[in-house]
Amino acid sequence: MARHRSLSGHHPSPALLEALARSSRHGRAAHRLPQLPLREGHKSAVAGALAGAFFLAGGPLVAGSGVALGDSGVDTDGRLPALEVLPIHRQVDQQEEAAKLQKNEELQAKLAAAEQAAQEAVERRAAEQAAAEQAAAEQAAAEQAAVEQAAAEQAAAEQAAAEQAAAEQAAAEQAAAEQAAAEQAAAEQAAAEQAAAEQAAAEQAAAEQAAANVQFVKPAEGRFTSGFGARWGTTHYGVDIANSIGTPIYSTTSGTVISSGPASGFGLWVRVQHDDGTITVYGHIDQSLVSVGQRVGVGEQIATMGNRGQSTGPHLHFEVHVNGQKIDPQPWLAERGISL
Repeated sequence: MARHRSLSGHHPSPALLEALARSSRHGRAAHRLPQLPLREGHKSAVAGALAGAFFLAGGPLVAGSGVALGDSGVDTDGRLPALEVLPIHRQVDQQEEAAKLQKNEELQAKLAAAEQAAQEAVERRAAEQAAAEQAAAEQAAAEQAAVEQAAAEQAAAEQAAAEQAAAEQAAAEQAAAEQAAAEQAAAEQAAAEQAAAEQAAAEQAAAEQAAANVQFVKPAEGRFTSGFGARWGTTHYGVDIANSIGTPIYSTTSGTVISSGPASGFGLWVRVQHDDGTITVYGHIDQSLVSVGQRVGVGEQIATMGNRGQSTGPHLHFEVHVNGQKIDPQPWLAERGISL
């Protein structure tokens, strides 16, 4: 629509004034009304209406038409004469008309704005409704997913619990089996140890019985290196048994210690007098384990082998004295079942 407001917005524009002028000129054109047939009863009413119109117009509005009129103002044929309707001349206030047009435009603009606002409100409500429905759908989907997730987690937890229970059951059974096996092994071990203890006790008893029956033992373990007799221009009055320092030395039979300590040529020695008066001598010892006057039994350790005194290496020098005479120990031991 063309705008007819001036730049100041308060007075009509020239274009609007020109449009109003053209409208006024066109209004002055003559308009003729067609002749209408009227019933006899209507003729006086029409004549009255025309007279009222002439009065209101303030002057004659109908020009002569050349038709003869009767007393009622209609022609003798019963028709109204053809009338020439002349325009009413009045002064038009162009500014007032422009203001009316302007108000009409403003009203149309407000109506358009209201329609636009209503449309936007409808669209906004539709968008909000769609968003709400979308949000509700998403919420429902999220809740469904959460329910499914919870169900899956519950199922997984139950599965894990079942597997854990099965594993614990298997472990318990395994532990029970291992416990039973351990107890069985312990029982067998205890039985074996009991049998071994009984065997050892029997052997110990047998050994003790044998020891009680044994009257003589070998004085030391080792290698026989020298016998009784002449050696290196002198007489060797005993036998030599070589071994490492610290090798145990035993009393050949029961008796009483008569010497324990230093001795010329032997470094250290031990002498034992036996119950029959026989004396045995143990020389070049490293350490004495008995003292003078001590009672020793057959096979009891009395010293350790050494290399003291006139010695060429670790060994035991063993002598036997019978009735004050030094005799060859080898036959004396042999007579008692001992070989060197």
